Amino acid sequence: MLEVAEGITGAWPPAPTRCPHCRLMIGAGRARGEDDGAPGARGAAAGVLARDAQRHLPDDIVDASPEAVCEGIRTVARELGAPPERLLMVDYQQRAAENADLPDLSAVFAAFGTWKRARREAAG
Repeated sequence: MLEVAEGITGAWPPAPTRCPHCRLMIGAGRARGEDDGAPGARGAAAGVLARDAQRHLPDDIVDASPEAVCEGIRTVARELGAPPERLLMVDYQQRAAENADLPDLSAVFAAFGTWKRARREAAG
């Protein structure tokens, strides 16, 4: 459900390729015209994002404090009109990819270990 390209007409991509957000395979004919609204619809992408963030913890991520991570989660939740404890990881990742001021997912996992714990702390 994350945008990959704009203004595309016809079959795209011309050959199966990996999504730049979640690394799942995408291809012509696989897109949905609109979100089905089910929270689990983004589950596969969230699992891939979490594993990738946990695997690629850069050494300099330690500089992202738990307070900064919590504030980032609160900021995105506020922008989307959701409580921090209900914010989807995919929604956070999309905003963090567009906003360099937000800690990325690697920082979230470095600070809290899990997405659920980070959301819980941000809500508290």
